[in-house]
Amino acid sequence: MYQSFYNLTEKPFQITTDPKFLWLGEKHKEALATMKYGILENKGFLLLTGDIGTGKTALINALIQIIDVAAIVATIPDPGLDNLDFFNLLAEEFKMKRKFDSKGPFLIHLKHFLHKASEVDKKVLLIVDEAQRLNYELLEQIRLLSNIEMNNRKLINIFFVGQSEFNNILLQDRNKAVRQRITVTYHIEPLTENETWHYIRHRLKIAGTSQEIFQPKAIQEIYSFSQGYPRLINIICDHALLTGYASGEKSVDVNIIKECTRELRIPFETEKKENGQFVSELKKEFIRPSASPQEQASGKKAILLILLIILIISAGYFFFNLKLEKSPRWALEDIAPQKYDSPALSEKEAFVPGMTNEKEEEKGQSPAAPSSDKTIEDEKIKEARLHQDTKQKTTMAKNQEVKPFADRKTIIYFKHNSNDLPDEAFETLDRIAEFMLHNPEAKVDVKGYTDSTGAYSYNISVSQFRANTIKSYLVGKGINPSNVKAFGLGPENPIATNETDVGRRLNRRVEIELTEAR
Repeated sequence: MYQSFYNLTEKPFQITTDPKFLWLGEKHKEALATMKYGILENKGFLLLTGDIGTGKTALINALIQIIDVAAIVATIPDPGLDNLDFFNLLAEEFKMKRKFDSKGPFLIHLKHFLHKASEVDKKVLLIVDEAQRLNYELLEQIRLLSNIEMNNRKLINIFFVGQSEFNNILLQDRNKAVRQRITVTYHIEPLTENETWHYIRHRLKIAGTSQEIFQPKAIQEIYSFSQGYPRLINIICDHALLTGYASGEKSVDVNIIKECTRELRIPFETEKKENGQFVSELKKEFIRPSASPQEQASGKKAILLILLIILIISAGYFFFNLKLEKSPRWALEDIAPQKYDSPALSEKEAFVPGMTNEKEEEKGQSPAAPSSDKTIEDEKIKEARLHQDTKQKTTMAKNQEVKPFADRKTIIYFKHNSNDLPDEAFETLDRIAEFMLHNPEAKVDVKGYTDSTGAYSYNISVSQFRANTIKSYLVGKGINPSNVKAFGLGPENPIATNETDVGRRLNRRVEIELTEAR
């Protein structure tokens, strides 16, 4: 109705999950990366939770599209079923072409199906949407499906997607067995006010316009109404465009949003007593109930008091555990290859200081000067690293044989904007592995570091994840696991300032240090 008035090719704020309108903020990208990691690594049980209207289903649809491996996906949109109906629905999703009258024949066919999929290197994914509707008996049946495995490898990944209350269901004692099998989890939070603005702008652009139809104060009012829930943002924005069209307004201002807020109240009937008789009275309430200013003020005070108490308790608990166990609050399985800026290196640039330009030093040549199109940031990174590792280069130039530890320490940086290792890192790790195989008494400490931005506990887990990545590779090369210790030290021992992009990138590293034989 209003598309041509606003120069739109289609309606931008439909509440259907059209994948082309999907907007991915940082938290959504992180959720996708975490879930993709769990599937590709065959983690078994995965969990995605979030309040109503946070976009869980849209994320799942996007996840299915970005999985870059052969996969067979079954989606159960409503698990409010009895066991047999669930088995038959699953059989239909997997195209087994058979209806089952009992559990036994279904499990036999499912086992054959999973083994055939494994033989052709296909991953099998079961997505259970609206997981909060699962009853205890069916939840147990789903858990038992994961017992079908081969050579300690999971043949099926089970992905629970549900509202926040599903977490409470998992915390019940009788669901302990399911809870302990979930290795990867993510909880989606509502959008911030700034993300709400980007979300609206993105959907308008996909619908055909780059004009700022919604004024800044209007977006503030939209956020106040929706509290960052995408579904509510869609509802009020669609209503606002219709209202603006009816009024002949090309720009949606705060008054239009306030008008829409009043119109989106849901009527409900109450009774009051007049002249000794009960009389029905029609009232209205918001889609999202809103308290009075006095109630809001009292509620805010109570919330602040509760948050203060929680903060004090959490701080004491955190520092107590940090001192005694040094264990982060994040599970390592929750850390996926996500976005972390690391030094952006070209293929020809030294990856591990003192180890890439060895051939040039053998010939008495200096490393090649940077090309004219190098950015100032690249120059600063290279200069800082060259200055830091001069002694390492000298030592390595003297002895090229299997001795990868210049000054007993090697530094490895991860790929730019990633937790993945570039090819140069594997060459370095191969030399370290060969050295340790020739020197069985050699032991190393692998220390992971990050910059100081973000949550401390999360930085600890990210650095631990990176250190464990290095350890796993060395162990896979035949190194005794007891000879490799991995530590996540987070933002400790920065080698450059955390106040600049260059410094932060240099601080995101792993150090492999040769220790004394015990």
